[in-house]
Amino acid sequence: MLLASGVIFLSFSFFEFLPAGPWLDASFSRGMSGLLGLSLLYLSWFEYVFKEAGVVPTIAKWKHPESTWKTVVVAGLSVLGLSWISGNTGAGDVLPEPTAMLLMLIGLLITYTGFYAYLVTNGPLKDEEE
Repeated sequence: MLLASGVIFLSFSFFEFLPAGPWLDASFSRGMSGLLGLSLLYLSWFEYVFKEAGVVPTIAKWKHPESTWKTVVVAGLSVLGLSWISGNTGAGDVLPEPTAMLLMLIGLLITYTGFYAYLVTNGPLKDEEE
């Protein structure tokens, strides 16, 4: 249900049929629809991966954080690459205007989560219990 709703709301941001929101600007309504869609997609992903409803993917919920942090960092860097592509190429003409900024925010959050997982599982923040 969350996945379907997220896809629908996100798709609304690509079309200009939503009513004008505050400041009589329809792009505000499109942006809010896109943000709602992304939020619902994230909640759907979280529920699928962790088998429970929630928002924060704490390291304790990961199955093997000491090895999967690399995958998370690569995924974050990939999203940052998509951000660059959407802001600096012709693809940005097709996408809604704030796409590059939102992708950069998401990519940075994913990358920082991966680096944090490294720091607390293999790095200097590892809890040495004796």
